Amino acid sequence: MNKTELIALLERRLGSHGAASAALDAVLHEIQHALATGDRVTLTGFGTFERVERPARAGRNPRTGAPLEIGASAAPRFHAGSVLRAAVAGTPPSVRSTALRASSGPRAKLAAPVTSAKPAKSAKPAKSAKPAKSAKSAKPAKSAKPAQVAKSAKPAKVTKKKQKK
Repeated sequence: MNKTELIALLERRLGSHGAASAALDAVLHEIQHALATGDRVTLTGFGTFERVERPARAGRNPRTGAPLEIGASAAPRFHAGSVLRAAVAGTPPSVRSTALRASSGPRAKLAAPVTSAKPAKSAKPAKSAKPAKSAKSAKPAKSAKPAQVAKSAKPAKVTKKKQKK
């Protein structure tokens, strides 16, 4: 999904393209501004954006192999929150909403871990098939037995008229 597709989804919720675009741009701008000034941005359940300082280090030019000095820099880092990790892992929504409810509020206690149902017993391995017999040693197939008549069924009585014909 790209920014245009995200704005289209927000447009359905907010009702206008201008409001959706302005809302997304405002959120992204504020996150960017906070990281540039060195602040952390924590969205409970979703994740944390933070600025990470990288120290100066020695490196090598990949083309020539000559050593060079790489200067210190700063980079953004994102740590996914528990609700986002659960959503990506495919955990059912009920578990995600429990984690979200438990994490709300300034003094929220951690939710008790949710135990999943016991995994199904694994199937027993199939017995190995016997190797096929060669064509020379194969026995001819037995002919099918004729169907048996049920014991409760009585044979039809033959009358004298039918015998004469």
